[in-house]
Amino acid sequence: PTLTNEERKSPENGIWLCKDHAKAVDSKDPYFTVKLLKEWKQQANEATWRSVVENVPFPPAPSTPTDDELRARLMRAAAADLAVFRRAGKWPASSISLTLKIDQISEPVSTNALARAVTTFEDLILVAAPGMGKTTTIFQVADGIVEAQVGAPIIIPLGEWATMRDGLLGSVLRRASYAGISQTDLHRVAAAPGVVLLLDGWNELDSSARERARVEITRLKGELPEIGLVISTRQQALDIPFVGTRVDLLPLRDLDQMAIAREIRGDVGERLIDHAWRTPGVRELVSIPLYLTSLLASPEDHSFPTTKEEVLRHFVSALEQDAGKCAVLLEATGGFQTSYLEALAVRMTVDANTSVTDADARRIVNGASRNLVATDQLVSLTTQPDKILDALVNAHVLVRASDNEGLSFQHQQFQEWFASHEVERLMLIAVTDPAVMERLRAEVLNCRSWTESILFAIERTSRGNQTQKGASAAAILAGFDVDPLLAAEMIFRSDDDVWKVVAREIRSRIQRWHTPGKLDRAVRFMVSTGRSEFIDLLWPLLTHENDQIHLGALRAADRFRPAVFGND
Repeated sequence: PTLTNEERKSPENGIWLCKDHAKAVDSKDPYFTVKLLKEWKQQANEATWRSVVENVPFPPAPSTPTDDELRARLMRAAAADLAVFRRAGKWPASSISLTLKIDQISEPVSTNALARAVTTFEDLILVAAPGMGKTTTIFQVADGIVEAQVGAPIIIPLGEWATMRDGLLGSVLRRASYAGISQTDLHRVAAAPGVVLLLDGWNELDSSARERARVEITRLKGELPEIGLVISTRQQALDIPFVGTRVDLLPLRDLDQMAIAREIRGDVGERLIDHAWRTPGVRELVSIPLYLTSLLASPEDHSFPTTKEEVLRHFVSALEQDAGKCAVLLEATGGFQTSYLEALAVRMTVDANTSVTDADARRIVNGASRNLVATDQLVSLTTQPDKILDALVNAHVLVRASDNEGLSFQHQQFQEWFASHEVERLMLIAVTDPAVMERLRAEVLNCRSWTESILFAIERTSRGNQTQKGASAAAILAGFDVDPLLAAEMIFRSDDDVWKVVAREIRSRIQRWHTPGKLDRAVRFMVSTGRSEFIDLLWPLLTHENDQIHLGALRAADRFRPAVFGND
């Protein structure tokens, strides 16, 4: 800012670079300082004069860097790349380390401890339920590796990668942070221990993208046996293409919950956590990082939520009530930001993915705008789709890929929450329209990518008006026809009023399905519902003198729900 126009335009203030380095220098990477650029320019000028005076070739033949020099360069690039992720919307709000359970190790370990040892471990498979912090763990492990200087962590969000044509390593080398590093350089360094690929979100890939990733990972492990792999996924997607040690994310301890609350909201956070601990249903929720941070984003005087769906609904509501964000959204979307976000979420869910290319996002936004015009909610198409997308990124829960084209939600559960409104719409119509009911069964209830959206829709509608409760009951019975275990989760997440509507029919079906004294799938169904009305069928199994039978009953479901015992 202190330069005159002449000084700014003078050759002394310029530097001529190749395309890759020009992009890297213009990025926010702190590695490219003014001092470094001046050193580069001086070295180039000296080499030019030397070529004239001494009649030697220009540019001089580059010296081949040693393995140690390449390793140091890759570690600097990985640290710079992590700094780019840190500035992105998916970086965790809290620095409190999460706790993990590693197979074959009896005591839980922190993400910091795992980071210090990850380069010596065999490959790791990180498994957790929605919202438990898989991406946070990936970031914390990468951050710990950089801080301890024990290796080069390379993060690859698989959902974003699936929208690209590059291979895994090729997608990394396109980033500005890795400018000047070739595939050959990366292979040289990865031939020795220390390079760790952190692949986030195997569960976010559709079948074709999984096949691509499976081929890539198998090839990498064959070419570079020393490269470390850490991959995150959900319990329902364990078809990982390599053998590794399983790592499970543990719920947040009370101490961690309070520490995170203090870090994010101070005294207000402490009061919110105390209230949560004294509220049935919410105490369990705040042991899940996503729901804890969403709850902490709520105003202190806001009505207190009691379900997962309500926590996210309050979070979105509080975000949209922020004066600055509200103005941005109103100007760009006309107040229809929910319509655009729902359209994007539905498309990603139908595609069984968590990212969408910029081109597809523009088409989806244009389609949503045309629908608003067709239904007389907008007069005309006046706003360009890029302006709408920019507003959703800057003032809502949409985020851009760190260095590449593409858009996703801050967390997959936000995508699933917005998509749940399409599930609710179909549920309400399906009550009186057999064709829509068949579509609901075939395209939603029978597709795994819709599971969380279905459960959010059930939580919301089962606590709504009588029409919504009736739609919930019909959806549960339809769900039982498609997948009884999905119906069990729907029952667990629904309100008592809805259970009263379906209880007789469900009990009748279970009595025909279950063989008394046998550990069949009906037992898993009954435990998963959490309904005490099944205790007469479960009690003989849970109290059986044979350990294999009573332990089998306790372990029949993914998680035993003590609510089956009732209030007594």
